[in-house]
This record gives sequence, structure tokens and C-alpha cells, in this order.
Amino acid sequence: MKMRSESLRTSIIAMVITSLLNIIVSVGSQPNADQSKTNMLINRWHLNAYVVDGESHSPDKKEKGDYILFKEDMTFTSKSEGKEEEKGTFLLNTSGGYVLMIDKKGEEIKAYIHSISENSLVLLYDIDEIRDVEVHYNRPI
Repeated sequence: MKMRSESLRTSIIAMVITSLLNIIVSVGSQPNADQSKTNMLINRWHLNAYVVDGESHSPDKKEKGDYILFKEDMTFTSKSEGKEEEKGTFLLNTSGGYVLMIDKKGEEIKAYIHSISENSLVLLYDIDEIRDVEVHYNRPI
């Protein structure tokens, strides 16, 4: 009886250790939510539409090729209203839900991330004139 009890105890200990190791490995392999959001942001996002009061509007002709390219090295380039290559750095504040873009002149633009997915990015710029405008970007497939 003593031998069975000891064998049972050893088996239980082995199962507990195995379970704990599985938990540690699975927790360690889950992507960090902040890192995941950063990874989704890293891409070239093409201007797709503006939404004002639920009504969608296409970009003007001069904005048709506009984009923002967020790079892994935390820099960005963009084309706005047909003007090529604005450049700078960006910070992603996941707790505040915004991107802070700083151009080469040191000017800052804050854009709140309304939504982000693999193929879609919706920003609300912290600029008085367009504060209530959702700016929709998409990622080319």
C-alpha cells in the first residue's frame, strides 16, 4: 500500500509540475497587447475616406495618393494633399490610444486611434478644424 501511495504521489507531483510549465509557456508566448497594436500599425496606410456625422466622403483628387507609412524603427513618412514625403518620428501611446507624430521641424500632430485592424485604420486628428472627422485609411492587399 505504501508503494502505491508513493507512486500516486509522484504521479500527482509530475502532473502538477507539467501543468505549471504549460501555463508558464503559454503565458510567455501570448503576444503583448501593446506590441500587437504596434505591429498592426507598422504598415503603409492609404487614405480611403472621411466620415463626418456618419456620412462618408471620398478624398479630393489631390488627395487620391495620400498615405502614411509607419516603420518599425518608429519613423514615418507620408504624402498629404499631393505633397511628397513628410518625415519624422512617432510614438504610440496605447494607454491613451493615440499616435504622436513629430515631423523634422519638431511640430507634433496627435491622432487618436478610433479603430485598427489588419486592413483598416481610423484616426481622429487632434486638430481643431477636423476634430470631428474620422479619417479612414486602408492597407493594400
